[in-house]
Amino acid sequence: MLEKTPLRTEVQSTAEGTTCLVLTGDLDYDTAAELFTLAQELFSADLRLLELDLSGLDFVDSSGVAALINVYNTALARDSAMRIIALTPYLRHLFKVTALDQVFELPPA
Repeated sequence: MLEKTPLRTEVQSTAEGTTCLVLTGDLDYDTAAELFTLAQELFSADLRLLELDLSGLDFVDSSGVAALINVYNTALARDSAMRIIALTPYLRHLFKVTALDQVFELPPA
């Protein structure tokens, strides 16, 4: 059985005033709510753009994908935006086969 890696989050502010949320570990059933709660808190602070760095994620299940969709929908509902700035080849493939590459703004391959 594979050992689970806990989700770790780090909020970084860029020189341009953008907020970047760096995720590492597993984004799954056990951790998806943590991401969504943190994103809601960030958007409640009148955040205009949330950048997500997903390059450190080891595993994402359907609950993790749903959490990313919920973060995206929260951004839209608050007249804000979400952009993925880094991701693994695994996630790029996952977004492609689920057509989420047509929804999320992704960095060039």
